[in-house]
Amino acid sequence: MRELISRFAGTDGTAGNQILTTGGRYALAVIVVLLALLGPVVAILEPFWLFILVQILVFALLALSLDFVFGYAGLLSFGHAAMFGAGGYAAALLIAEVTPNALVVLPLAMLTGVVVAAVIGWFAVRARGIYFAMLTLAFAQMFYVIAFADVPAMITGAETVTGGDNGIYGVQLFELFGVVDFTDRINYYFMALALVALSLVALVRLANSPFGRALQGIRENEERMAFIGYDVRRYKVVGFAISGGFAGLAGGLYVPFQSLAHPQLLHWTVSGELVVMLLLGGMGTLWGPMLGAAAVIVLEEMLAGVAAWEVILGGVFVVVVIFAPRGLAGIVVSLKEDPRNALSNAKQALLTYVKKVRGER
Repeated sequence: MRELISRFAGTDGTAGNQILTTGGRYALAVIVVLLALLGPVVAILEPFWLFILVQILVFALLALSLDFVFGYAGLLSFGHAAMFGAGGYAAALLIAEVTPNALVVLPLAMLTGVVVAAVIGWFAVRARGIYFAMLTLAFAQMFYVIAFADVPAMITGAETVTGGDNGIYGVQLFELFGVVDFTDRINYYFMALALVALSLVALVRLANSPFGRALQGIRENEERMAFIGYDVRRYKVVGFAISGGFAGLAGGLYVPFQSLAHPQLLHWTVSGELVVMLLLGGMGTLWGPMLGAAAVIVLEEMLAGVAAWEVILGGVFVVVVIFAPRGLAGIVVSLKEDPRNALSNAKQALLTYVKKVRGER
């Protein structure tokens, strides 16, 4: 297990500024195989948890998309729900009006996310920091209102397009030339697992490319990158659009599985929850936010029967942020580096925090 963690964490042992190494990719392959084996077992023993696993995979992909643009370009987006919801609505409309073929619907859902993100990014990247975040939030809320009020139906004169506040319900599952039966949820699980794994591989390669390195350079010193000749604004828009494409893909996977496209997909609460997943998992690692997404989904499910479960979830988030600012990814790396002193390190972190609160040195 230690070797597995070591490979997954990389060679330099630092979370937050690394990209998966070759060893990390092997570890990823092992984890994908383990998840592939887990799915059929869960489907037999507890089918409900197969639904949770698919949900985890979808939100892991969504968190991965945000980490690419936040962790590597420093663009904190509070509007990723716009691309997620747009991809979901695109999938619902394509399935209802054109074809349920997955090879048609999912690429077009991804393309929808790219287009929406490109439009938002073109306007928003002119601002920085909190102003960029607020602009993305504003755009996402605009898309939410457009779906909620069914503005496309008002413009076109159609009876309904987005379904208004009811959304589009009864969305059919995908089909694949009649070869794969996606009404069997285990097949849907395998498709989601394959797409999430391929997306992670694609984004890791992109982050390791000159384009990804340029995004990191922009995150570290935007003025210097512009001074040496990089078109900073174009890099930001392209990076944001790529991230939006993967968010749209996540939406395209989510809606048919839920059989529902609802305006809530575009709401700011989805974006807020996504940021929590990112910070909880450890931004800038790509795999950390996916871990954070799994932790949040599982905690939400396990605490759903407890009164005021949001308070408990919020407490967990506060503890992680205070004592493990690099998130769950940082904890994994620390355990890899010094597993024997994990308990004493935790005590030291607690004492250090108490001293800071008291103003002691």
